[in-house]
Amino acid sequence: MRDLPRRAPTAVGYAVVVLVALLAPPEAFYALLAVVGALAGLELVHLRRAGIPAAIELGVLLGGLVALAWLRVHSETILRGLRLPSELLMTFVAVWAMDVVAYVVGSTFGRHRIVPRISPGKTWEGTVAGIGAALLVVALWERPFLRFPAWGYAAAILVGPAAFAGDLLESWTKRRAGVKDSGGLLPGHGGVLDRIDSLLATAVLVAAAIALIGPPPGPLR
Repeated sequence: MRDLPRRAPTAVGYAVVVLVALLAPPEAFYALLAVVGALAGLELVHLRRAGIPAAIELGVLLGGLVALAWLRVHSETILRGLRLPSELLMTFVAVWAMDVVAYVVGSTFGRHRIVPRISPGKTWEGTVAGIGAALLVVALWERPFLRFPAWGYAAAILVGPAAFAGDLLESWTKRRAGVKDSGGLLPGHGGVLDRIDSLLATAVLVAAAIALIGPPPGPLR
């Protein structure tokens, strides 16, 4: 956790920008997606020598951006008179919870590495704790036993593994490209892809679960 003083301000700033865009009119969120997508795309150009992993990462990037835009349209809920993109916000919070818990637990108690050749910092202890945190966020967000939608069960179980897979794919891409970070734009985090890799895969999963299994329940008032 020695790099926490550098990571924390960047993470807080990122969260504030995202929350403002989510609470603003949809156009603000779409503009943010366009900027983030362009920056991530430029990073992938520099990672293109990774070959197949970079190509897969490009597919996840495009799919994730589409899924995030789709969720902004299809997950609006009225809560106490305020219109919110509920399931989109849940996706962000679940990924953030997994990132924070996995980082803290892995840095403090992590002893057993999962894939040291691809991502030396990932441990079983941190990853399992992070997946549990993501599951808890989805379960509490959808108020289990009261209005838990059918798609919510799939999301609760798979959000954590999807976030882990997205993170691992990006680590594999960087390894094959021979770089530590996808870029240097975000102090303590690296590049834009380093910050959104888990989110992209998770957004695809949540959007697919809602679209295939069933829409979220009606608005809460």
